[in-house]
Amino acid sequence: MKLASRVFLAVVLVSSLTACSSFRFPGVYKVGIQQGHIITQEMVEQLKLGMSKRQVRFVLGNTLLPDTFNDDRWDYPYSVRRGSQGGITQYLYTVYFENDKLVKTEGDYLPGKAPLTGEKSEKYLDDMNRDVPVPTEDSTPPEVPDPEELE
Repeated sequence: MKLASRVFLAVVLVSSLTACSSFRFPGVYKVGIQQGHIITQEMVEQLKLGMSKRQVRFVLGNTLLPDTFNDDRWDYPYSVRRGSQGGITQYLYTVYFENDKLVKTEGDYLPGKAPLTGEKSEKYLDDMNRDVPVPTEDSTPPEVPDPEELE
């Protein structure tokens, strides 16, 4: 009898642990999780070749992953985990500098401009298929004219 109760207890314990990973309560809403920087088309259009690091930081914000070995490359990661479906969409936008001047950009960004607050911000990624990254193979911004040439 003791052996049967121990086996039964072991089976219940193992089955309860495995059930936790695969069972989902019906009707439970899971919130979508956004992490990182949202880089939008509006922000990318403000970038110009020759901008200083300070100007780029003003437009895009501080990078979350500063590279201590290569200060001339800034990565801006962004990911979205959809609530109940659990699918993860990841983006990465990278800017490159030479002599503290912007020389190249590449990566994915979201179309349009990001809303600040309110009802629109909750629907930002759902409207207009915004969960699809925009390919940016040739997204290097135009060159900034030398101020001496403008005079």
